[in-house]
This record gives sequence, C-alpha cells and structure tokens, in this order.
Amino acid sequence: MSAAAIVVAAGQGTRMRGQKNKVFLEVGGRSILEYSLALLESSRHIDEVVLVTRASDLDACESVKGRFPKLRAVVAGGDVRHRSEFAGLQVIAARIDAKRIETVLVHDAVRPFASPRLIERLLAQIDRTIGCVPGQPLTGSVAHVADGWIAGYPKNLWAVQTPQVFQATWLLEAHNKAARQGFIGTDTASVVEWAGGDVAVIEGEPDNIKITTPDHLVLAERIAASLGS
Repeated sequence: MSAAAIVVAAGQGTRMRGQKNKVFLEVGGRSILEYSLALLESSRHIDEVVLVTRASDLDACESVKGRFPKLRAVVAGGDVRHRSEFAGLQVIAARIDAKRIETVLVHDAVRPFASPRLIERLLAQIDRTIGCVPGQPLTGSVAHVADGWIAGYPKNLWAVQTPQVFQATWLLEAHNKAARQGFIGTDTASVVEWAGGDVAVIEGEPDNIKITTPDHLVLAERIAASLGS
C-alpha cells in the first residue's frame, strides 16, 4: 500500500498571539513542526510527505527538507484549512489518478505528539472503510445551546483528532467535487462525508493535543518532558 501524507501548517495562529507561525515555536528543544515531520519520517508506512504552509513561510519550511528525506514538496496554502489541504492534495493528484498513491494521511502540524502506533491503527482500518479518524469521547456535561438557551444534552460526542487516513481516489474526488460545488469542510473527514463516504472512528490518544493557545504550549512542554523528548 503506497501512502502519502499531507501536513497542514498554514494557519494564521491568531489565538497564539505570536509574531510567527506557531509551528516554529519550540517545545522541549525543537519546533512543533519538527515533531510532526519526524513522526511521518519514522513511519515505515509513509512513502512521502507534502507540507502546506503560509506563502510567507515557504523559505523557512524549505530549509528543513534536508533533515526529512520524505518531505518531497512544500507548497503555499489557502485562506482556510480546506483550501490548504486541497493545495497539498493537488501536488499528488496525478499519482493518485495513476494508482501510484493508494492512501492519503492528513495531519495538522500543530499536533506534535501523535504516535507511530496511532498511524498503524488508522491504516489497519483503511481496507474496510473509505476513511478512518482518531477521536476521544467528550467527558462531563455537554449542552446544545441555541439563542442563549439550553436546547438539549447530546450524547456520544467525540473530539476528532488528526492524523486522518483515507482511500486516495475517494479523497481526491471528494475534494474535486467540493471545489466544483463550493463546499468548504471543517476537516478532511467532513469533506468525505459530504461527498457520501463513510468514515470510521477509532480511539485516539490523550497526548495528541492541538496546540493553539499559550496554555497549550505549557501542556505541550509537560508532555514532551514525559516522553523524554
């Protein structure tokens, strides 16, 4: 099974209130981006990586290619995550059409602590489903609020994580259809589901946090220390 990974690192990072792309912030002595690239580099299941970043960060991201041989392309993203993801997908579209890439993994660069074992568990599902994503059940009381009033107490809610894994031809067609019809997804799974595909969910990992605020950086330092990074 030939697999490519798209790493999305083109966010504006407004909640971090920093002067630079948060993927370049250091945790445990190395950048957040390096953690995510190292994860994919170490996976025997991933053949190549495409990194999507802000246009202003292209040179900085190109400079890390020498340390990560699987990183084959660095491209500029769009104004929203959906378009950034599509930009990365277009880099490998011809090889997907030619059946040279069968599986695509999409990962948010700001989730630096996903594990190789998680990638293996996701890929193990892909023969039985169009897509598979990791998640964690939400705990505590969760209310649906409408116009300032409680409208219900939904059950079986999960917080979805990345990486997310998909059959490559399905993912490409879903994105092409979305581009034609103007649909914008919140994440990769939402695009596939909108296009009619089924997406399975497996148990994610508690340490697989998304770093979006300064408080998350503090938590990330603790996780990095516990992992010996």
